[in-house]
Amino acid sequence: MRAKQKAFAYGGLPECRSCPVRAVGVCAGAGAADLPSLARGKTYRSFAPGDRIALAGSELVEVATMLSGLATMSRTQERGTRQIVCLLQPGDLMGQPWRDKVTFDVEALTHVETCAFRADVFEDLLEQVPGMRASMMEKALDDLDTARRWLGVLGHRTARQKLASLLVLLAMRQAAQPPDNGCVVDMMLSREQVADLLSMTFETVSRQIAGLVRDDLIRPLTRRVFEIPDLRALMVASGDDADGGPTRPDPPAARI
Repeated sequence: MRAKQKAFAYGGLPECRSCPVRAVGVCAGAGAADLPSLARGKTYRSFAPGDRIALAGSELVEVATMLSGLATMSRTQERGTRQIVCLLQPGDLMGQPWRDKVTFDVEALTHVETCAFRADVFEDLLEQVPGMRASMMEKALDDLDTARRWLGVLGHRTARQKLASLLVLLAMRQAAQPPDNGCVVDMMLSREQVADLLSMTFETVSRQIAGLVRDDLIRPLTRRVFEIPDLRALMVASGDDADGGPTRPDPPAARI
């Protein structure tokens, strides 16, 4: 990992008790009595956009929780092209305990801040704090569910549905509370990065964005920030209904 320790935009290094992602990170399972142990082992790190946070195949030195920003997790395929496999957002874990090597490349898309532990220290904490171990298991299962849903997005949906699904995912993650209707989403990705993530071309991404704008499902505020006037309508366009399940075609009309 290539980083430097730096004070946060929150106005100084946050204590564990007031950590902005404690409720959604692995540390959610730690009780008040466990927080001093966490505080002794943590190191805050800061990465600039484009910094390589982790390199696939290198020795696993640290495990870290994202505190702010957006990063990509990717792999290099046999033909030399890079495939983005997921986006890392605040609360997500970087690095896998009990592994010797880093599995994927991780690169900062925006300014990224992390709370890092030496891998062996983090593994000891998981053994000593049962609540953290339970949170780790729950997060792993959530990540597995997300990966399965994403496979469905990439394998069985149209280009329009893929892009709409990404916008819905980002909107839900960025909102402090699930939006009831409209919201604003910062895609934080270039057209090229969206194309890598969704296995599409740059031209296809541009056409699909234009199509969603034309249908008033999104309204551009900047090149990367969009207003979503009706999140439920965008969910339907993504192939999901308002409850997150796949939409079904209307039943055939009864014959008279």
